[in-house]
Amino acid sequence: MVSKSPKIKTTKCSFTYRICRSGKISTKHDVYVLIMDSVSSYMAKRSLPKTIKYLEKEMGAVQMEFLNKIGYNSRPNGFALAFGKSIEGGSRALVGLPPLVPDWNGTQICHEHLDNYSYYLFDYEKEGYKTMVSDDGPPIVNHGKCRGFQRREADHQWRPFDLRRKDSNKFKKSFEDSCSERHLEMLDYLEKFMHAYPGTPKVAQTWMTRLAHDTLDDIFHADNHFTNFFQKNRRVINKSFFFILGDHGPTGQNIGRLRMGQYENLNPFLMVVIPAVYRNSSMHAELRNKTHQLMTNFDLHATLMDILKLQPNASFADTGYRDMMPLSKGSSLLRQWRGPRNCRTLPIPSEFCLCQYNKTEVTQAALKHMLGHYFATQFNSYLIKQHLDRSCQMQHYKQTFLITKLENWNSTLYDVAVYLSPSNGLFSAFITGSKAGFEMSSRFIRLDRYGRQGDCLEGNPDKPLCHCIRATTS
Repeated sequence: MVSKSPKIKTTKCSFTYRICRSGKISTKHDVYVLIMDSVSSYMAKRSLPKTIKYLEKEMGAVQMEFLNKIGYNSRPNGFALAFGKSIEGGSRALVGLPPLVPDWNGTQICHEHLDNYSYYLFDYEKEGYKTMVSDDGPPIVNHGKCRGFQRREADHQWRPFDLRRKDSNKFKKSFEDSCSERHLEMLDYLEKFMHAYPGTPKVAQTWMTRLAHDTLDDIFHADNHFTNFFQKNRRVINKSFFFILGDHGPTGQNIGRLRMGQYENLNPFLMVVIPAVYRNSSMHAELRNKTHQLMTNFDLHATLMDILKLQPNASFADTGYRDMMPLSKGSSLLRQWRGPRNCRTLPIPSEFCLCQYNKTEVTQAALKHMLGHYFATQFNSYLIKQHLDRSCQMQHYKQTFLITKLENWNSTLYDVAVYLSPSNGLFSAFITGSKAGFEMSSRFIRLDRYGRQGDCLEGNPDKPLCHCIRATTS
């Protein structure tokens, strides 16, 4: 005789047993962070007008016009968002202050496992959230062959699927034959997670790299895709906080060789959607008040911590000023801000500052020639000092793109952008001029696309500066 299996008792909220026992309704909201790599504020307006219009008109979204990147590429900007920490320093010559000192040494942190540091997805997990992360490029914690985490980054990870497709030709071909695109697959994965775990709060980070990283064109056709996604999932999003942003602006197709392109690179896209119940509230008003205020990813991190740690106890009605330390060095977008916000008061390196200072163009040919040659000499000295001269070719001054100056009472700060050969790359840096001569006042930055010129320094933060021996100009 076969014995009957015992019946298993279930509840409608088996994922949130504490709520079941107490009978209380959770005050936690889902949180979604959608990052479009290399998309600036203006670029989003050009390429995603239908999506932006829908989010603004139908979901009360607020676009922040002056999000300022704080690092050269995805890694430092991503660390500011995810950990609330800087891993790069930077010049403050533009505002007459000493250089910024990074919170963490970028090289040192690369060789450590990060499990014991405050990472926002781990912080949310500790508070009962289910977590998901998806990215179609190297995760910021592993970029440059860094150790990253020992444990799983989230309950659900899209990366194994992406790696499987990369390693399996048959698997890859099946998606290509069906006209599949990465961003559509990632949106589908996000949608499935958004509708999973009913009754349990969720947080997800989706980082789309391939859509816009190397081209300015491909994102245009995705406008309908994003609009359809937000329309289809409106019911869930209306109960959630949703952040759509870029990590920095575009570098593809040599947009950095245009002055406006250089500005766009500093100004990533940011749009914020809050739960429908708080729209037209004081929280919504605070967001709208910040539309034209300068902000950084440190402020986004502070906002994520505010949503997790502070606002639930105040029923999301506390918009008063609050120093967010020790939770975060930034300022929450949901609260009042105090004092001026500019590149002097915020931790923004001068080389990335969006603020437009009263600089004048240098037109004297002899001075431009002197500054250009000094720039190249110091550039090569830097490569030698970093022991890169065996891998990278020495560069020479080719021509000036633009040099502007800012006069101080006893010195002049030159913002120098020149082309160097043989890379034909466009590089920039600040140089201070005084009676004693010239002196470097910032690091070197590559403004245009460097392609595969620096491939011999894979994983090295100086890769953009390197024109590898035997490399071509492409």
